[in-house]
Amino acid sequence: PQVSAEVINYRPFFIIGEVKNPGTYPYIGGMRVVNAVALAGGYTYRARKDQVLITRAKGDGKPEETGPDALVLPGDVIQIIERFF
Repeated sequence: PQVSAEVINYRPFFIIGEVKNPGTYPYIGGMRVVNAVALAGGYTYRARKDQVLITRAKGDGKPEETGPDALVLPGDVIQIIERFF
């Protein structure tokens, strides 16, 4: 006998902070932070575009600092931080 499994739906990811429409969005395989920001309507004028905090669903609960090209995983919380000046 052969058995195969296919994932129908992944956990959504969350994006908060300096984006126009923060909230929950469906995960798409191979997504990067820059794609997630585009789904959320883009950056606000106060956003820091070179630094992002990601809290992984399967991590220790501590946010890791990364850039806009980082890979997004199902269940991630992406925080776009505010820039100063």
